[in-house]
Amino acid sequence: MAASITVWGIHTMDDPLFLNQNLIAIGWEKMGNLSAIPVSRDAYKEAYIAAYPDAKKGSIATSAGMLYRFVHEVQEGDYVVFPSKIDRKINIGIVESTYFYDAATLYPNRRKVKWLKHLPRTAFSQGALHEVGSALSFFQVKNYADEYLKALDKNFKGDIVEPDTDDFAGYGLPNHPVTTWRRQRNRHYGL
Repeated sequence: MAASITVWGIHTMDDPLFLNQNLIAIGWEKMGNLSAIPVSRDAYKEAYIAAYPDAKKGSIATSAGMLYRFVHEVQEGDYVVFPSKIDRKINIGIVESTYFYDAATLYPNRRKVKWLKHLPRTAFSQGALHEVGSALSFFQVKNYADEYLKALDKNFKGDIVEPDTDDFAGYGLPNHPVTTWRRQRNRHYGL
């Protein structure tokens, strides 16, 4: 893939907002309109401290950095990967707008997105799924960006990947990769 293509990952507590309104959004309502903050990471840190004076010291740079990237580093034409909690799909879209602010909403910091594909998690490797399972709300996908971009190919079917057998967190849940893989294996062998 071209070196100039950037893939971002994002999480939300409001899946329908993203999917039904064709956008990505982040909160931090107390920060106000992020485009009003001078364009520097230090300015974002200062604004974050002013808005959230009780924030833990270690979270200031991380949170301010996410906000800065969302406004100033994301470009129209960049791709975004959003793992949905509702339907357990990986949604891949393309950013179609500059940053905008909607004060009347819970997630006021926004960008328009055109969702291109909605694929089952089983179409991706465990490494790719772990990367978009980041603890951060907004982040750049680096290690597995090519895997997500390849999923946009017209003929992409996605392979059912065997799970990492050392990762049994959530095993027994209906959509957990180990459970899904075992169900498919049992069907195949008539078990």
